[in-house]
Amino acid sequence: MGRFYDMFYKREPVQDVVHVTLPPGFATPHGYGALMSIDFAACEQTKARSMASLPFSVMQAGRDGHKRLDNHPLAKILNGMANEEMTAAKLMDWTVLRRDTFGNAYWYVEWFKGKPVAIWPITASVMHDYDKHAPRGRRTRYYVSPGDDHVPAGWYYPDEVVNISTHMTKDGVRGISLARLAAEEIGLSIDLERFYRSMLHNGNHQLGHVEVPEGRMDEKDLKALRAAVDAKSGVAEAGRAPIFGYGAKWVTDQQTMKDASVIEQQKWVLHQVCRACNVPPWKVYDSEGATYNGGQQMRIDYVTDTITPDVRDLEMALQPVLDACYQRNTKAKFKLNGLMRGDDAARTQYYRELGYFGAITRADVRDLEDMEPVEGIDQPLFPLNYGTVNQDGTVNVFNADRPVGTADGTQEGATNVPNQE
Repeated sequence: MGRFYDMFYKREPVQDVVHVTLPPGFATPHGYGALMSIDFAACEQTKARSMASLPFSVMQAGRDGHKRLDNHPLAKILNGMANEEMTAAKLMDWTVLRRDTFGNAYWYVEWFKGKPVAIWPITASVMHDYDKHAPRGRRTRYYVSPGDDHVPAGWYYPDEVVNISTHMTKDGVRGISLARLAAEEIGLSIDLERFYRSMLHNGNHQLGHVEVPEGRMDEKDLKALRAAVDAKSGVAEAGRAPIFGYGAKWVTDQQTMKDASVIEQQKWVLHQVCRACNVPPWKVYDSEGATYNGGQQMRIDYVTDTITPDVRDLEMALQPVLDACYQRNTKAKFKLNGLMRGDDAARTQYYRELGYFGAITRADVRDLEDMEPVEGIDQPLFPLNYGTVNQDGTVNVFNADRPVGTADGTQEGATNVPNQE
């Protein structure tokens, strides 16, 4: 069952895409052929859908804290159309599959008048070069060859080509293909799927053979018997009893499908592919062992262990692009809150506690819940039974003797009271 691994993966590692000349019609798990495995395809689709659903923002640090730059060119690109042909979500779908299949995914950033205006996926081969004698910021270069429909061949710098690699890497630059690492399991998965297809096509849903009485049958009788067996093949004929002539009878073999443990093999292969892709089995609809009470924690674990590391890598890979925009103290940020939402009651209690502490505003809550903004709720709430302690020991508390003209949570009417200690 591991013939795909022995034939196409058990060889010296290469830097770029490997092109193998094969007979016409012979498909293998090599490259995008790994999608022949439904297990690998399910894992990749799960991660791609999660990554594509994340809102993107550019944050700028200042004296008053972080400010979100919604009008930043990179924010507009990654929250809308990445280029004239694909949305940012489709770009992210391509990125996840390309990275995990080949080890690296590359973006080409198109610039116009000093601003990024589009991001294109690079489907051509990309080579890395490092020149230690070049000026700082220009030492790393990427060579695209032979180019594709949207990216001309030539040399590019990190603010023009974004390198997104897997977490498995030997030099920190070139990622190792997850499809290559899971080649053995992907080959097994494809073999099992072909086994089922062959069983349904041939119609022998019970392992067995035909026995004929002693004596030699002529060629005409053998053909007639073969036709009777073949007539049982196919899904439409499942369960229909065949009729054999010439005294022949059907004998069931001792080893049955249950003895072959094919279902257990499928589960084992699925779990192996999930381990290689870092996707929990329950995300690909293998709910064995999952409980309702642990569902929220499982969702959080999926975000923290699978999505957050990928997001962090992508945020840092975009830093040269932000630096080239000449806006100081900016960084890329993907919002993960939507993936970590629990049930309504737990989420409401979480927001309530943060709101009472003044850590977030009601406007922040609406933003986290993807609701339309509402005016007048962008001020933090102030709990009336709390006070603040000054450096000289005095305490700022609410003065109940003076009525407050507003009820918006401000500290109007507060007074200094000496500390009793």
